[in-house]
Amino acid sequence: MALYLAKARYTNEAFKGMVDSPQDREAGGRKLIEALGMILHQVYFSVSTAESVFIIEGTAENIAALEMVTSSTGTMESIEAIEIIDSKSMTAAME
Repeated sequence: MALYLAKARYTNEAFKGMVDSPQDREAGGRKLIEALGMILHQVYFSVSTAESVFIIEGTAENIAALEMVTSSTGTMESIEAIEIIDSKSMTAAME
């Protein structure tokens, strides 16, 4: 499995819904991510960009499934996932 940095931008309506009805957004994200066979390492939020930022471990197929499920809800207007590697792995690649 690979490590991914995934960002999902909420629609204005979804962001308004979070303000109108505050709740732990990490719990729902974790449930979905784990149901798709991935590991959620961390969740962050950017209020200024209306995004959730996740560090996820999974496969390309897992990420595709996550993007499809999340996009189908209509709460996100954009989703991006990029594979990331640590410094040790990058050094090995250079060698």
